[in-house]
Amino acid sequence: MLDLRTAGGGVDVSEIHARVDARTSGGAIEIQEVSGDARVRTSGGAIRGTDMGGDIDADTSGGSIKLNGMAGAVKASTSGGSVTVHLAPGNSQGGSLSTSGGQVTVYLDPAAALDIEASTSGGRVTVDLPVGVQGEISRSKVRGTLNGGGALLRLHTSGGSVRVRSL
Repeated sequence: MLDLRTAGGGVDVSEIHARVDARTSGGAIEIQEVSGDARVRTSGGAIRGTDMGGDIDADTSGGSIKLNGMAGAVKASTSGGSVTVHLAPGNSQGGSLSTSGGQVTVYLDPAAALDIEASTSGGRVTVDLPVGVQGEISRSKVRGTLNGGGALLRLHTSGGSVRVRSL
């Protein structure tokens, strides 16, 4: 396991074949090409990730989160920005994406099998994939299944819109 901590600067990690735990109080975190699971936390910056082989748990209090090529389950939350996640082709691992102050956008493989719960308090939910609806559907809430369902993918924002897009 690679354990990285800083109180006042950013963290940049690339080409690691192990679990990564990175924390900073005052900067951004950039993580690329990590084959193991990753847990990243920052109090004052954005989080960017590319080509992750394992699960990722990303949390920031003061920035946006952008993750691309995520092969595992994704948990991403921020209080002060948007969350944009591109799941890798074939990824049906699910996860949770949330923000208090921005938009949530996820790009999915149309062949993925997922249960989807998407909701917003201050915008609208749009889904560009053929989702089988479960229960009531409204402008601000969608619950359904993609390709018969599977792991749960929960999407929520308090201050923006939720978008589910095709890769």
